[in-house]
Amino acid sequence: MADTEILIDATAQAPVLNWGTKAVRAALAPGGSSRALPFMKTATLGDTLTLEQADEGYLLLTWDALAPLDSYDGIVQGGMLAVIADVAQGHTFSTTLDKPAGFSTVDLTTKYLRPVPSGMRYSIESRVIDRARRSAIIETYIRRQDGKVTTHFIGSWRMADRAFEVKS
Repeated sequence: MADTEILIDATAQAPVLNWGTKAVRAALAPGGSSRALPFMKTATLGDTLTLEQADEGYLLLTWDALAPLDSYDGIVQGGMLAVIADVAQGHTFSTTLDKPAGFSTVDLTTKYLRPVPSGMRYSIESRVIDRARRSAIIETYIRRQDGKVTTHFIGSWRMADRAFEVKS
């Protein structure tokens, strides 16, 4: 048997999801808790972000860019893209957790590569590229429908020594 063959066990069950992946899938589902956050409502993100996939250390969203986020020229304001990346990275970090915990963005580096006009759909892909016991490095790409990258983010995340509590 070649070492490149993959054996599939027909009796194997689906992988068991950790707490964080289940929480992210619920929070980003229609009517989920992330959609109700005040800043998500204000920025119209609660209605425009759609969860496509959430697995441990990975998140894929689609986003319909709306004109209220534009600068003067019909291009989404760059700070809004950073907000979207921060949201995606926070949820991506959550998918690595086995129980509720507090954590925060330590650093978010942004590279603007192409304009992001409103009125279009974009994909947002986030992946944990390195995870330590209390921290992670997460990479996020915002892509146009043709697959070209508009914006690239690298974020550093760290567990916080504070009680985690979901506020309603």
